[in-house]
Amino acid sequence: MFIHNFHFSPQGATTMKLSTQTQSKKSQDQNKETEGTAAADRSYRAPQKRKQRGFSLIEIMAGIAIMAIMSLILMSSFSGDSSKAVRLLGDMTTLSDSLNRAKMDLGGVPSRLSVLWNRADATTGNMFNGIAATNSWSGPYIERQPVDASNNITVSAVADASTISINREAASAANGGNYTWVYFLRASNVPNPIITEFIKKCANTDVVANATFANGKCRATPGTGATEFGTVDVKITDSR
Repeated sequence: MFIHNFHFSPQGATTMKLSTQTQSKKSQDQNKETEGTAAADRSYRAPQKRKQRGFSLIEIMAGIAIMAIMSLILMSSFSGDSSKAVRLLGDMTTLSDSLNRAKMDLGGVPSRLSVLWNRADATTGNMFNGIAATNSWSGPYIERQPVDASNNITVSAVADASTISINREAASAANGGNYTWVYFLRASNVPNPIITEFIKKCANTDVVANATFANGKCRATPGTGATEFGTVDVKITDSR
């Protein structure tokens, strides 16, 4: 029978104790690392998409109202001068047509626009040719128009002081006249922006200076310097 003698070494016990503690610490560190990785994964996890909410009726109505207001502002700034130019051109074209009809009956062009609606005004002093035309008058050729003290038609819809008068000038190559006189209507005190729009529509050009009686029925003279008002003319006819 053999008896083995085992010797207990304090140093060995200490070594075993340290080894056990080291393993325990490693295990704790591994657990902490695992927990940290899991937490990091949770923190970097892509957020879930939120359910999108549709617009409410009030929000839709508010958006429509805002767009409508913006449209009105844009349209008013864009079409204000344009609409006034269209109206002025329409008025002058109507007057021109009426004067040409009256000329056929009266034997000449009246120098006073009220002759178009008032027979009593068709006297020698109100006709360019100086011939009385009350007997041959077959109007009215146009309905009565508002006039100023000089008997010029007022067009306050264009500008407060805007008026339309009838004029004539000697025929020449510059105004396309083939006979003695060129008769035309003149709108005075017209704001420059309206003049530009007027020429665009009447002469189909953006350059006012390019519109002449030699190449069309309209022409204009814008105001210069501090004057922002000018004139526009519409040819009626050229005649002896």
